[in-house]
Amino acid sequence: MHTLFGFDDLAQNRQPAEPEFTPSPESCEMARPQVISHIIERNPTASAAFLEQFSDVQLRFYLDHLRTIDAPRGSSTPWVRPGDSPAIMFTKSVA
Repeated sequence: MHTLFGFDDLAQNRQPAEPEFTPSPESCEMARPQVISHIIERNPTASAAFLEQFSDVQLRFYLDHLRTIDAPRGSSTPWVRPGDSPAIMFTKSVA
């Protein structure tokens, strides 16, 4: 199937098998239960049962993201979006 721009439909290939980022050295040194504990400290609405669904790399990435948003914003603390997540998302109504 071709899209409007003549490319094959890339929806099935949107997310790579492995994320294109490397967790910070600080989060890599922690054991999985420590990562989950630190995430819950910063985001109390996340439960341990919910976080257990995610891979170690995904949890470390999320913890690094939470740490980044805790810091003052500015050019010295940029957040770089990984290549596996689109900047803009939308849905179409089926009705």
